Amino acid sequence: MYEAVLQGSVFRASSPAVAEMTKILENTYRNINIGLINELAILCNRMGIDLWEVIEAAKTKPFGFTPFYPGPGLGGHCIPLDPYYLSWKAREYGFHTSMIEASMMVNDRMPEYCVSRAADMLNRRFAKALNGARVLVLGVAYKQDIDDYRESPAIEVYMNLRKEGARVCYYDPFIPEFRHKGETVKGEPALTAELLESCDLVVVTAAHTKVDYEFVQAHAKAVFDTKNVMKAVRARDNIEVL
Repeated sequence: MYEAVLQGSVFRASSPAVAEMTKILENTYRNINIGLINELAILCNRMGIDLWEVIEAAKTKPFGFTPFYPGPGLGGHCIPLDPYYLSWKAREYGFHTSMIEASMMVNDRMPEYCVSRAADMLNRRFAKALNGARVLVLGVAYKQDIDDYRESPAIEVYMNLRKEGARVCYYDPFIPEFRHKGETVKGEPALTAELLESCDLVVVTAAHTKVDYEFVQAHAKAVFDTKNVMKAVRARDNIEVL
C-alpha cells in the first residue's frame, strides 16, 4: 500500500509488531535523550555552565554523538505518549522499564522547573514575586512554526504560571487561541513594544522563526529563553537561557 502512494523506498518489516515497535523505539529514543539533556540543563544551571555551548562543542565530534536540546518539556502526539504505552505494555511481561520511566519523570517536570526559574529571575532582578507579576509566554505550539498545541509543554508553563498567581498572557503567530480542559484562552493579537514593555518577564517557549527576537530583546525588561532562539543577542544582560 505504501509503495503505491509514496515516492522512495519502503522498508518491509517482518510483522506489524516489529513495525510498531520500531516507531515506539524511535520516539522513546528521543524521549530518553531529551530527558538526559534536560537533566543536564538543570545541573549546568546550578554549576554556572552554559549547556548550549557544551552541546555545540560536543557536536564537533564526528562520531558517537547526536545533539539533543533542552526545553520546557515534550509535546505532540508521539514522543510524550509512546514511552508511557511501552512502559505499560512491558508490565504485561513482568518487565520494568526503569530508564524510560526515569526520562519521562525528568521531561514531565520541566514545565514546573521553568516556572521556578522564572520566579527566580523576577526575584533576583527586580525583587518581585511571581505572584502578581505580568508574564508573557511567547509561543504555545509544541514545536516551531506549526499551529499544533497537542500536549504542548508551553501550555503547562502557562497554566503553572497562572496557578502561582502570575498575570499571564501569551502570543503565538500560529495559534490565536487554545483550549485547555474546557477553557478557551485567547492570545494577544500582536507582539508590540507596548505589550513587551508592560510585562515583567517574557518566557520564550517555542522557537518560531516568525518572531523578531531582536525586537523582543530591545523592549522586554527580562527574557527567559527556554529554546535558545535568542542566541544572537543573549549576551545582553536582560536574557537568561534554560
